[in-house]
Amino acid sequence: MAAVEVSVSGRVAQLMLNAPPLNIMTAALQDELGEALAGLRARTDHNAVLISSAVPGVFSAGADVREHLGREQCARMLKAAHGLIAELLRCPVPTLAFVQGPCLGGAFEMALACDQVVAVGDATFGTPEIQLGCYPPAALALMPRKLPALLASELIQGGQSVSAHEFSRRGGARLAEGNQADAITQAARHYASLPRGPLLEATRLLRDGAAERFMAQVGGIENDYLERLLTLHDANEGPQAFLAKRKPAWDHTQAG
Repeated sequence: MAAVEVSVSGRVAQLMLNAPPLNIMTAALQDELGEALAGLRARTDHNAVLISSAVPGVFSAGADVREHLGREQCARMLKAAHGLIAELLRCPVPTLAFVQGPCLGGAFEMALACDQVVAVGDATFGTPEIQLGCYPPAALALMPRKLPALLASELIQGGQSVSAHEFSRRGGARLAEGNQADAITQAARHYASLPRGPLLEATRLLRDGAAERFMAQVGGIENDYLERLLTLHDANEGPQAFLAKRKPAWDHTQAG
């Protein structure tokens, strides 16, 4: 069974994460999502791309912590994550993420790359990477453009999650009325009714080279991640402690 379910119907494309139990955003899953988006970019039979989860109560718990260990694995993970975000930013039609349950780390970065985030019920949002001794490169590039500055700083530097209600109240998402299926149906009906040509033009001008700006900015952040962050003891200790289910023993040293 594919980890990403792709369908196009009624002039709307849907991508559904289906990698239970937590839709972990492995490099392979992010590559699969990127390839699905690239395939849709070549088609003209849809007016929007809606991203959601087929796993009840879970959007995604984020990246695979095991892929944070070792330079080669980290480089592979970052390439997949940033390639996926670039594909989202190149998508010619509006992109909407429908989030129910946890939306963390790399999954949150993916949602931020969408044009709109719709929070459903008990959705929670966060970038907990700092608690693992690292940081979220794509979020560092996306959050200052997408979120209020104080909220972006809190999420990246503090690593705590925020509820759907708080995230909406602070300008990060729209709260859905009803359940996820209702929200998706309502959005699908609306975007299917719009004229594709003008919608593409509006989307192109609204994004204004977003993919190119993102890749130019995140390239430097990615280099610092690999060349500076990974030299620190704490950047390795965090993932190892998480996987061993123990409290990390930070040494608090900084990069030279």
